[in-house]
Amino acid sequence: MSAERCNCGADDCKKCYPLNRQACEITDDNRAEALDTIVEEILDNGRYPKTGRAEFDLYEYIVEELDTSYALEMLVATLGTDKFALSNRIDKMFDKVQEMLKKHLADSDMVEEMAQEIADDRGQE
Repeated sequence: MSAERCNCGADDCKKCYPLNRQACEITDDNRAEALDTIVEEILDNGRYPKTGRAEFDLYEYIVEELDTSYALEMLVATLGTDKFALSNRIDKMFDKVQEMLKKHLADSDMVEEMAQEIADDRGQE
């Protein structure tokens, strides 16, 4: 999310020397956007961040936080012939896990860090 360097070489350039600038104030909207972005990436990729060392692993979280009977219910639904019912269960599970993630990550350092990046990027535009 950080801006590309412009390579102008000026010591006071906020793109070339981002440490020279003051951090912008984080708003609730920045935090909400960061939380949504991180939760979406976790649900899309099973982890955050998508590449590199994972700060959050969806599998580990689900194993610790979700009742294992849900896995068995999903297996039974998968083996059945009622694909509409399976689709509904998947949608409900997706919504449940999404809500759980938002609660769990709302005050996390990774959300705060991304919110700061968002605030800083918007502040220099």
